[in-house]
Amino acid sequence: MKKLIYTLAVVVCAAALVACGGSNKSTYKKGSKSQLDSLSYAFGVNIGNGITYDMPDLKLDWEVMCDAMEKVILAPVPTGEDTQQEEARAILDEFFRGPRMERMNAKAAEIIAGDSTRQLVREDFVDFDVFAGDDVQRKEISEAYGSFMAVNFRNSRLPLHTYWIKQAIKDYVAGNAIMTESYAQALIQNYYISELPLQNAAESKAWLEQIEKQKGVKKTESGLLYRIDREGDNSVMPTAEDTVEVDYEGKLQDGYVFDSSYERGESIQFPLNGVIKGWTEGLQLVGKGGQITLWIPSDLGYGVTGSGPIGPNAALEFKVELHDVIRAGAEPATAE
Repeated sequence: MKKLIYTLAVVVCAAALVACGGSNKSTYKKGSKSQLDSLSYAFGVNIGNGITYDMPDLKLDWEVMCDAMEKVILAPVPTGEDTQQEEARAILDEFFRGPRMERMNAKAAEIIAGDSTRQLVREDFVDFDVFAGDDVQRKEISEAYGSFMAVNFRNSRLPLHTYWIKQAIKDYVAGNAIMTESYAQALIQNYYISELPLQNAAESKAWLEQIEKQKGVKKTESGLLYRIDREGDNSVMPTAEDTVEVDYEGKLQDGYVFDSSYERGESIQFPLNGVIKGWTEGLQLVGKGGQITLWIPSDLGYGVTGSGPIGPNAALEFKVELHDVIRAGAEPATAE
């Protein structure tokens, strides 16, 4: 008989429709009961469907899960290390690798007793409650699950209303959802493919036009905007083939920090021809020891696809300090 392997990977998949990113400035609102937010409801239906379909045995306390998710999403985002998701992950990992796996394997053995050739299917576990009447454990896992997903949602920077996400999840699992899963998927797809790219393109264009008017800002032929904040050694400027050592902070136009070597506490090295076009071009405009601010149009950044919290057609701002330039082909320094 094949053992059933159920781990935290399933939880991660359930939260994969949103992306992880940096910190600060949530885009979420609680929302109003009197005004339906269709996109938020669609995401809630998607979540409810994902959990109940992939893990039919996981009879969560949906009220507890939803409240935990909303609490984390709407709470002030930590300025330092955010441990909420890792704490939730540890609780879930212990449960999925321990009690849940043991109970699922025991149930599987019961189902195929006397017929070891039988193939198990999802429907075999629809009526099975993996918590086995342990409501204390049910509440703990429900709360951890909600908290774990909430961090991903919060960092996705979607303009959603938590009231309608919660309502949709509870409606879906109760069989009372006001939209089908296929309709919810279509709404989400339309938002990502049509609405968000157009919105970001218009906002990015207007933002860059304002930046271009600022004192000290220059523009290259490609459309890259830059300002030299601190002059470096212009006799040591990188080429595209060189490797650079830098500290940097990347922001979206509303000031959201999506990546920062300063937060990680260490500089980073990378070949200049292995990054986005705006970086490859921009870092060649500053000398070793200097600091530059780059405003990068989306076509020199992550384009129409985006990446993580960087949406499609989103312009970017980077503050970069160039600590060192390692020439292409140079031998790495060795300790004495």
